[in-house]
Amino acid sequence: MKSMATIAMLLALCGTAVAEEVTTEIKVKGMTCGSCVAAVHKALTRTKGVKSAEVSLEKNMAKVVYEDTQAKESDLREAIKKAGFKAEPAS
Repeated sequence: MKSMATIAMLLALCGTAVAEEVTTEIKVKGMTCGSCVAAVHKALTRTKGVKSAEVSLEKNMAKVVYEDTQAKESDLREAIKKAGFKAEPAS
């Protein structure tokens, strides 16, 4: 019985990935006003794994904090593109 509990616990732990918060910056092209900023912010914050997003019209940039086990930077760029804007890595 004890070994069955140990095996069950090990199986449960194997499927659990440790999430790490990642911060990235993405260039956003095509924003012209506050409504554009709001649309990009909404698209990013609705993306699974995103913890926070700051979008700057002046810098044409989005700074996003997300969990790397739930999202990738390419997911964030895709969300921006679906909102109607161009997105590319900041560097």
